[in-house]
Amino acid sequence: MNFYFGIFTACCLFFSGFGNIFAPIERALPQPVYQLRKIFTPNILPPKNSYSIVLVGDSMTAALGSGDRIKKYLNENYPKKEFNIKNFSVGSTNILTLPERLQNLTNYNGAINDPVLNTDFDIVIIESFGHNPLSHLSLEEGLKKHHEVLDQAIKQIKDRHPRAVIIFLATIAPHSSRYGEGVVKLNDEQRTVWANERKKYIENHIDYAKKNKIPLINIYEKSGDDYINTTDFIHPSDKGVDFLNREITDYLFTKRIIPL
Repeated sequence: MNFYFGIFTACCLFFSGFGNIFAPIERALPQPVYQLRKIFTPNILPPKNSYSIVLVGDSMTAALGSGDRIKKYLNENYPKKEFNIKNFSVGSTNILTLPERLQNLTNYNGAINDPVLNTDFDIVIIESFGHNPLSHLSLEEGLKKHHEVLDQAIKQIKDRHPRAVIIFLATIAPHSSRYGEGVVKLNDEQRTVWANERKKYIENHIDYAKKNKIPLINIYEKSGDDYINTTDFIHPSDKGVDFLNREITDYLFTKRIIPL
């Protein structure tokens, strides 16, 4: 009995960690492979022909547009599956707007969106909103509030979409010395203070994901200044936008959130 259990466990670990080596088996036996993986990796989806993904965030994620590039890159690894991407991200919004955007029809900065939770989705990607910190609060109070709002949002999503996979996105890191240059009048010291505050909120998002075992696309720790637009030193450059799209799709594929 122990021998067979050992073989079973080994198979699960192999299928969970060696990506493309077992791709032919995954495609030939999607349901058994899914059942094996599900034992060790709960945040994965069952095999089917089409998947819907929604993104919620601020302008850093709004920069991804309608999700055409995400769809294109996913199709490279999933040529026989269909994908529907909806981006609910709106610029100049902070984490406090998230619960309302999940539940209600909203109009932020002229962008009218249906309630996110009224959409049928398999995956929801929640960005950190770190570039729009709660600066009206002290840093300690703001970071605490950030976590409280995430608690509320996670509950809302699980209540309405219990089978959906929730993924956090930690976006491109702020430019430490030139943040907002060209659009916000600040001295060097103020720019550093602004950048550091935003970093704290993104790191807070990462910390929440790790503590609560939420899948995390950690672009923050991989990004560099060449991913930042030099017109404002805030938003992603073209290279940064492509990097974001690639990292999102690579994560979904390599972690097999979406099965082959």
